[in-house]
Amino acid sequence: MDWLQFVVQWLHVLLGIFWFGGALYTDIILIPAIRHLSLEKQRELGAALGVRGIAVYRIVAPLIILLGFLRGTVFGPIKSVDVLTTPYGLTWLVAIAVTIALYRFAFTTYERALRALTTVPLAPDGTATPEVEAATDRVKRLAVLELVFFFVIFTCMILMRFGL
Repeated sequence: MDWLQFVVQWLHVLLGIFWFGGALYTDIILIPAIRHLSLEKQRELGAALGVRGIAVYRIVAPLIILLGFLRGTVFGPIKSVDVLTTPYGLTWLVAIAVTIALYRFAFTTYERALRALTTVPLAPDGTATPEVEAATDRVKRLAVLELVFFFVIFTCMILMRFGL
């Protein structure tokens, strides 16, 4: 067994699970669980989680992309440009492209929307203003889009496992 290949694959899968699992956990468990808190507390918690999450995922996401590239080329079947026209090569290209697009989306559009959600002023009584409602709706739509990106990537990983 090639130990370096093993380590690259292991880290790639672990970090992928970490990123995708973090998004699933946040969208399906964490956000619904904190809805009973006041808007001020939700924003405080969201801001703290956002700062930590952004710092961690700015390291994790590029590593996933790098390891996926290495996994397909140095430690995988893509040894020439010709292989990119095979079913595996095309699936690999889609996976890399969608992961890079997700990375850019997460650290531009989605991050800005999350920051806007925590900075839009509340009403004087602490309730949501129409601007807060609009910002919340935008974040919800973007969270769904983020999961679509992940499901495409996850599907590609499964297809590649079977040589497609």
